[in-house]
Amino acid sequence: MTGKRQTLRRVLVAGLGLTLMTGLTACNEGETATTPETEMMLAAEESGEELQLASGDAVTDDERPSAFVTMDIEPVGYLFTEGRHRFTQTRTFTEHSGIGVTLVKGRICVRGGEECVEGQISRRIDAGTELVLQNHYIATPVVPTQASVQYWGVDDNGNSFEVSEELTLALPAQ
Repeated sequence: MTGKRQTLRRVLVAGLGLTLMTGLTACNEGETATTPETEMMLAAEESGEELQLASGDAVTDDERPSAFVTMDIEPVGYLFTEGRHRFTQTRTFTEHSGIGVTLVKGRICVRGGEECVEGQISRRIDAGTELVLQNHYIATPVVPTQASVQYWGVDDNGNSFEVSEELTLALPAQ
């Protein structure tokens, strides 16, 4: 399947979803519901034509917009336990571009990257919303130290992204 056809199918599915949301619901199994817009999309797909958006620009797979995600880390506590300094925090992820994302991997490194722990995750951030992770922590045997918090994800358009923060961990002021 060519890039044009893949794009057309995505637009077609989005167009059908919009049509169904606006009240086209009465279909029996095996029947197909169409509107003039979806019939035009189907005709363009069959003829191999490139679908034009209202702006007149064609969409290709290389032009998919990317999500923009930020991460804010707020310290909430400190504890020395099991020979390690544990810095507890709240991590808030915000999606700013209107494209949903899924976080798929996270990594914490301390001591300037000498000690790292990472894992696979699956956390959803819907378009334009926040994900708040409370009571997460970074533990290190020595302070002060440099630490990094990194997450990787994929947006709803299939684009990969990374968000990271560098921190200096030190004992709280007494």
